Amino acid sequence: MVDRIIVGESGGPTPVIDWEVAGAVDAAQQAGVEIWGMINGLEGLLNANIDGNIVDLSDVDPMSFAFNGPGAGLSTTRIKPNDEQYKKIAENMDALDINGVVYIGGNDSADQIHGLTQQCNAKGIHAIKTVDNDLPVTHHCPGYGSAALFNATALKNVHSDYSSYLVRSNFKVDGEIKQGVNVAPLAIYQVMGRKAGWLAQATAFAGVDPKGDLVEDRPPHIVLCKENPFDEQEFLDKVDDVMSRLGEAVVVVQEDLTDKETGRDLAEMHSQDVALDQHGNIQHGRATSFSTSIFLAQLVENELEVESVMGKVKDVGLVPQHIQRSCMMSRVDAAEAYKVGFDAVQALLDGETGKSVILDRADGKTRTNMTDMANIAGKERQVPMEYIDGMNGPTQEFIDEFIYLIGGPAAIPHYSLRRFKSVSIPEQIKQNPAVIEN
Repeated sequence: MVDRIIVGESGGPTPVIDWEVAGAVDAAQQAGVEIWGMINGLEGLLNANIDGNIVDLSDVDPMSFAFNGPGAGLSTTRIKPNDEQYKKIAENMDALDINGVVYIGGNDSADQIHGLTQQCNAKGIHAIKTVDNDLPVTHHCPGYGSAALFNATALKNVHSDYSSYLVRSNFKVDGEIKQGVNVAPLAIYQVMGRKAGWLAQATAFAGVDPKGDLVEDRPPHIVLCKENPFDEQEFLDKVDDVMSRLGEAVVVVQEDLTDKETGRDLAEMHSQDVALDQHGNIQHGRATSFSTSIFLAQLVENELEVESVMGKVKDVGLVPQHIQRSCMMSRVDAAEAYKVGFDAVQALLDGETGKSVILDRADGKTRTNMTDMANIAGKERQVPMEYIDGMNGPTQEFIDEFIYLIGGPAAIPHYSLRRFKSVSIPEQIKQNPAVIEN
């Protein structure tokens, strides 16, 4: 019988991670079971002697977590406990009479709680979360929809802003006057995602109309992700094609790519010193980290000459990093996160252990389910190739399947297309244009 539960958060926060805590606290309170919190996840439980690392949530209003603001209300950790640390955590749990654990996190977190339950007598349930959406078995993960909403909105707005720089001018080339692009805007927007391109593909929600249909040539024009190995020339040719037709280009790329020729990560190939976290993952977003967006911008600047761009390419590399998981929340995402947290506690009360609470979707409805924790721990899932249309981004099937997570197509802004009717230009202006010597 589980009568004292402790809940913790691990890994990168999501915009709705505290909604999972809220659900867990609500379920425990409804059942009349004590629920405590560990500050900094298993790291706080390891250091339980420090005052304030173990807190009582039994009388806390669950919704105080739901409206706690961005980040993890119980604080988070990246610790990867060793055997001695697992034993110490188990000793502390025994001393505190804790017999149930809910741990909210991704695949590394599932691995940690799986390791802990093998060292202690307590029952353990893993509640999934990650903006990367790269966990196997589940249809999607809490946190993904909110980060996707931010990125799609930000990209749409960035394009609306940055496309203002597009300038067409007259050039004298080999004694002949030709019209061409003088300033060609190139925006390269980098999203989170170490091993899978789920967020990169979802950023293309920016390109749908209010019905949810993808509109040709709406940004992003190019989407680069791990699932498609990266070839420099193929990328440059694609940028050339887009800029030749539109005079601009918007590229979305995830944190790292796999080189097509060598099979290596670009970060490994082009960084002097690759920093790894405790779980062996390449660290992105640090001061010394490799930036894929900057790498691509430099590649275009150094290697590409677009015939129709007779002036210059005006490039910008945008890396929102933590901003994308702290500035917007999808209400659909929040409701699902609450349900995952609630059902994680309910699973403990039903006698379950060693399970991960996941999300299934069928017939337009999303429900929680459970899978063995081992099916999630340390494992990853990439975007199925049938959802990817090469560098063009996601297929319409991907949009139809996942756009509900941001609240549907109406959740992103839809702006005027700025279609203007040209005035009649006098012949004397046509015959005497301003010309740039090229």
